[in-house]
Amino acid sequence: MAARSGQKHAPVPRRNAQPAAADVERVEALLAPLVADAGLHLEQIRVHGPATLRTLSVVVDLPEDRSGSLSLDEVAEVSRRLSDALDEQPDTLPGPVNLEVSSPGAERKLTEPRHWRRSVGRLVSVVTTSGSTVVGRLTAADETEATLVPRLEGAKGTKPKDGDPVRMAYATVTSARVQVEFTAPEDEDRDQHDDTDQHDSAEDEEA
Repeated sequence: MAARSGQKHAPVPRRNAQPAAADVERVEALLAPLVADAGLHLEQIRVHGPATLRTLSVVVDLPEDRSGSLSLDEVAEVSRRLSDALDEQPDTLPGPVNLEVSSPGAERKLTEPRHWRRSVGRLVSVVTTSGSTVVGRLTAADETEATLVPRLEGAKGTKPKDGDPVRMAYATVTSARVQVEFTAPEDEDRDQHDDTDQHDSAEDEEA
């Protein structure tokens, strides 16, 4: 089977027969326990493509008590389990089918409370119902709202600074997405700490 983690891979055809309308609930009933047994969370199941060769796209994620991202090995292993199960029960999704297993990817969308909780500590971009956009560090999240520390851009050539924490109800969010970072949060904290130390040292010399 084709396994991927935010990356496209050439799909491998499965030897089954596919009806015009796939029973996604039946597929989910078969695959969800297998994903759970692998210690992962079943994020989404989607059947798409022409009736002559459907694609079964399965998105899996780490559970909330695990930080980081899925490894390619984990994605490949769960893909093998799902493929074997579909081979053993071909009537679940009859017809030629490509199985694609993936993780949400680096720039995942935040559409459910669990997505927000899984992304605590990450930099996110949020568009609100008022039309404003807030980019900031996600510091807390529960079932109804999240807390962000906005990133305030300064003059050109200077490092962004943190604004005051903002509590944001999910009901006021139009869209939200995790941002890819090239600098780790701890590096930013260290830079800000170094700037403070240099400022204090300069004041001590003047004194």
